[in-house]
Amino acid sequence: MKLTSRIALTCFTALLLGAAPSPLWAEEPPTEPAAEESAEPSEKLSPKELEERFRQQQEAEKAMVAKMMKVFTALEGAWTGQESLRYEEDRLPEKTWKDEWEGKFTMGGRYFEMAGQTKGEDMTSAYKWVCTYDVAQQRYRAWYFGDNSQNEYLGSLSQDGRHVIWSVESPLNGSKTRFTMVAEGNRVKCHVTDTLADGSLFSTQSSEYSRKRVEL
Repeated sequence: MKLTSRIALTCFTALLLGAAPSPLWAEEPPTEPAAEESAEPSEKLSPKELEERFRQQQEAEKAMVAKMMKVFTALEGAWTGQESLRYEEDRLPEKTWKDEWEGKFTMGGRYFEMAGQTKGEDMTSAYKWVCTYDVAQQRYRAWYFGDNSQNEYLGSLSQDGRHVIWSVESPLNGSKTRFTMVAEGNRVKCHVTDTLADGSLFSTQSSEYSRKRVEL
């Protein structure tokens, strides 16, 4: 599904800690030194133990990714359908395209890719989506590559666990894009909204696809 260009940004902060200086003695210090705080010895692991811990962490991450990526299983296969784009401004005409794409898992199921092509009176465009689940950030991430743009999107699982809700905000003008792809058997429905920085709706994009029949 071809979308307009948006980019999301994140920011982070750093925390600095300071230590107060020790007091100076005007007279001779006491004969018994102050007891120092005992620090627990740091955990020391052998190379073999470190290797085993690293292996366990990798296995846990792999299991989490496999679990969260199951949401894309319903999008596997070849699909064909039509997209329509409607602007809120009356002076901008509605646009429609025919669209065909294929969804498949890659890299052992760590990524889900959707590659396709849209065709219409005003354009013919190829595109590709690459989706995954980021364990460290605990959210979905997707990269869109098109003929005229490329963007990164962030996603979260819907409450019913059936689809991912994607969103992105442009750092240039503050516009936001939000979209979903919901599979229902042999059909997929998509809905996209673009809003301006002031919160007003700019455009709505709707798409519906049917699974291609496999010819034997």
